[in-house]
Amino acid sequence: MTQVRVHVDGLPDSDDEERADLTSSLREDMLACGVEDVAHPDAVAPGGAKGGALEWAQLVVGLAGTIGPLITALRAWLGRNPRAAVTLEIDGDKLTLAGASPAEQQRLVETFLARHGAG
Repeated sequence: MTQVRVHVDGLPDSDDEERADLTSSLREDMLACGVEDVAHPDAVAPGGAKGGALEWAQLVVGLAGTIGPLITALRAWLGRNPRAAVTLEIDGDKLTLAGASPAEQQRLVETFLARHGAG
């Protein structure tokens, strides 16, 4: 299974809270579109914290089959948040989507995932 790390860069002036809200919205879209394995990654909790921390502006997506649901969710989310940016990462290789047309987004994501054997 290929794991894709998705970092929501948000809008040009987004603060941490807005990025977390945008990420939550993207996660809901992914689940609604049939992406089955999507979660916030664990993070290193600050010293003295009571419990684990999460990276609220990031998601980890496991791709075991078709990439269609991921592309559908990204397109829907970017359609509602056209000024927002999102970065996909696999094994240190990154693709940032910002301001591209829906067709260009699909082509970029498909090419990126295929390069990593997830297409």
